[in-house]
Amino acid sequence: MSASVSPTEKMPAPAGFAISIAYFVATTFILIALAQGALGPWLHSYGVAQMASSPEVYASIAILVLAIFASILPGCHHQSIIAIGGVTSFLALTMSQEMLIKYLSLAALLFCIGLYGVLVSRNAVRVLMSIELMLNAVNINLVAFARFIDPIHVRGQIFAIFILTVAAAEAAVGLAIVLAIYRNNASVDMEKFNILKW
Repeated sequence: MSASVSPTEKMPAPAGFAISIAYFVATTFILIALAQGALGPWLHSYGVAQMASSPEVYASIAILVLAIFASILPGCHHQSIIAIGGVTSFLALTMSQEMLIKYLSLAALLFCIGLYGVLVSRNAVRVLMSIELMLNAVNINLVAFARFIDPIHVRGQIFAIFILTVAAAEAAVGLAIVLAIYRNNASVDMEKFNILKW
């Protein structure tokens, strides 16, 4: 006799966890080979000399192809595959770049993660955290440009401190509003916030 599972219960997915771990291990091996300089000679030994000239691009392509393959497998955890793929392809592409490019790429990655959180999330606290992530990405840009373009003056750092102050005030006011709405609605779901509608 087979046991049936009600629609409200969620089945554990050990296969999804195993796929995510296997994908993480594979991308880690690719990054280690790239960092030690073994990926270029390995590509050259297989007769693809044009790939050996820029191994970081092909490491990033390999990571993304593995992400597509892993996401096709049944039971995989798509969010973890996307997160691992994004971070490791970012590391592969910026490993041999100069420091300003690394900082700007990190800021772009953080800003995109924050933008994704703002656009997709329905939880008000998560939206506030995503806004803070976007503001911190802007701070990284300001400090990086101030350090590498005009290192004598501290204009970027002053703007970053100003943004941190405004972000702290925004977080305090935003959390106060969310708590007040939670007391009335007993939910922090953004789609249930209709108090300010006309």
